[in-house]
Amino acid sequence: MIDLRGRSDVPVAEEVLAELSRLCAAMGIEFIVIGAAARDLVIHALQRSVPSRATEDIDIAVAIRLEENYTELTERLAPKGRSRHRFEILGIDVDIVPFGGIEQDRSIRFGDDHLLDVTGLREAHETSVRVRMPRGTELRVASAPAQTALKILAWRDRHLVNPKDGLDLKTILTALSQAPFDDEVWEDDEALEAARHDIVIAAAHHYARKAAAPFAPDDGGAVLEILDDAPLRSLLERHMRGALASEMLDGYRRGFAAGLRR
Repeated sequence: MIDLRGRSDVPVAEEVLAELSRLCAAMGIEFIVIGAAARDLVIHALQRSVPSRATEDIDIAVAIRLEENYTELTERLAPKGRSRHRFEILGIDVDIVPFGGIEQDRSIRFGDDHLLDVTGLREAHETSVRVRMPRGTELRVASAPAQTALKILAWRDRHLVNPKDGLDLKTILTALSQAPFDDEVWEDDEALEAARHDIVIAAAHHYARKAAAPFAPDDGGAVLEILDDAPLRSLLERHMRGALASEMLDGYRRGFAAGLRR
């Protein structure tokens, strides 16, 4: 449990998440917080650090068995624009992405024939962490390791329009090499030896291995395909905007591959 009760420095709209929690609970639907809000709750709130790229939007993923369940949920919300999965709640834009039984080949096809790859969401749900918000709202949030895999997959899908996911990935991996996340990295001899005791690279290896753990080999292979594609890998390094980007991705790739083999 990450307990944030009483904090005044958490930049995530609790009233919006409380409303979503109430609505989903009434329908028997589970959801997890993903995206920038998850980063802020699981990483920056623990470090008491300020996000380098703030956002007011909130992204959640809902575990849905049938398309009718998603329709019933979203019909209770105010749509934002023409998107099938963007809504406005208490003045905040919220993206609601379904996953679970509604998937076909790890994708969701919406009524307008838009196809959305949701690889990684089921795994993020399985490994989510509990967070208690400042005023007591309890949520499930994508763990830090899960966020790294989701960022790589999101970058694959969105980098031609917006390269922000690459920079987000670097921010998350860098944070995971710092307190309080570095404690378990210093105890991981495998990661430290693979990284020649560079804590930044070792952290990428360590948390990639944890990120890979819930994936089936074929599904996790989607992450490795991105890192093994030379042109994509080179572009991702540029979008990460860091001197250690290549070394971080080397460490991440080794760790993720090791996690899939276990």
